[in-house]
Amino acid sequence: MNTKNDSAAPTTSNREFHLVCSSGGSRAILASAGVLLACDQAGIRQFKSIGGVSGGSVPTALYASGLSADQCVRQALEIDFASLLTRRASLFKILMAYFMQRRNEKVRPIDGVLTSEKLGEFMESFSSEWPKSYWTMGIADKSEIIFNEAGVFEIEPDGVLRVLKNEPGPLGVAVRGSCAVPGVISAVPYDGRHLFDGALGTEGRCPISVPTRLYGAKRQNIIVCDVGDDVNQTSERIARIWKFVCGPECVPEIAEPDFFSNGRVILIRPKITGFRSLQFKLTSDLKWSAVMAGYVAAIPELAAGNAIGGEALGVARDITNAYKKIFDESKAKPQGYLTTETEKLLSAHGLL
Repeated sequence: MNTKNDSAAPTTSNREFHLVCSSGGSRAILASAGVLLACDQAGIRQFKSIGGVSGGSVPTALYASGLSADQCVRQALEIDFASLLTRRASLFKILMAYFMQRRNEKVRPIDGVLTSEKLGEFMESFSSEWPKSYWTMGIADKSEIIFNEAGVFEIEPDGVLRVLKNEPGPLGVAVRGSCAVPGVISAVPYDGRHLFDGALGTEGRCPISVPTRLYGAKRQNIIVCDVGDDVNQTSERIARIWKFVCGPECVPEIAEPDFFSNGRVILIRPKITGFRSLQFKLTSDLKWSAVMAGYVAAIPELAAGNAIGGEALGVARDITNAYKKIFDESKAKPQGYLTTETEKLLSAHGLL
């Protein structure tokens, strides 16, 4: 697994790092891959635990399955996200499902306009066994269902942790369940219940209590990639419409993860523009911009958390500055310029 060997190393060599990647659809998949690339440059290539929910569950599973950071980036860039989902409704119904997304998070219809069997097959093609140190989570009824290499666990609404199984569940089912956005992607049957989007749990899009509770993580050793909620003026208007039509109970409140009490985590917040979380047809330039948003946001936070230093930090800052110039120049250049120049930059520094 992840056999790169160079002089880069965490500034505190005996720390056990944990990586948590948030929900956020294609934005989370791409930015999380960029964060993995930054961690790799810092010398962090083994995690005591690694996982996430919804979109964040995908690159973390690939990395835990044995892909290197640059291979995870390549997969994120090369995957046709839309090809991993099967359409089962008309385009009009698909548009309505996106329009009703906030309402559906509350009522949680089992059937969506897309199904995710191909996503499950894709994930299991990388690992026939549950990946070491990997976890993800889906929601069933009001409980959080956590999957890891030790088994399957349920956290009930009162916070009680219960063991459901003493052996790992199926990887494809777990990732599919964590990605099952109500009304958009169909819920996934598991053990007599249906799994929904892991971001619907009590901590919202970024459940950092999983590594602390199940793996004994210290908060200062938890690296978090949080792409934020996919909220803009249009989605806010839609939420207001649904509240007017069927009342405030129709639209759920979005839980803001607690990153700061009881000790600050290493919090990475990529700034991604140009596309939405559930937008799956993306140009290579848009994909690269999201990957590099993860990388660029990660470097200063890893430095502040004493997780990167010395020569590795100097090189990372050089790459960051050079990429920002490429990004600015790309606005006046033809399509594909950002992709070509970014790949040249990373290849020159041995990151691709």
